[in-house]
Amino acid sequence: MSVRAYLAVDAAALRRLADEGTLPADAYEGVVAASDDEQDEYDAMAVAGEIAEERWGAVVVLATEAPGGPGSELSGPVALREVEAIHVGDELAWYATQELDAALAALGQ
Repeated sequence: MSVRAYLAVDAAALRRLADEGTLPADAYEGVVAASDDEQDEYDAMAVAGEIAEERWGAVVVLATEAPGGPGSELSGPVALREVEAIHVGDELAWYATQELDAALAALGQ
């Protein structure tokens, strides 16, 4: 069983993901959706965006599938291949993982 999780990261972590292909657990703060309902997923993404903005001053969120169910805790490294999408900015603009360089450019990296 897996659940949609949203990872609050900063621009440096996104650059690290691009360069190394993985993020250690201490490079993100995860928010797990309460269910697979679209509203619950959107709410989790928005919370992750707020966390990123409060901690690092920029909204950067990675959408991923994590093992477990609703209420699960995230731990361990996250590989680029596990990332479903990248969301950047106040409007949470969507980028495919193949557009990682464009997402970094949007952040001035």
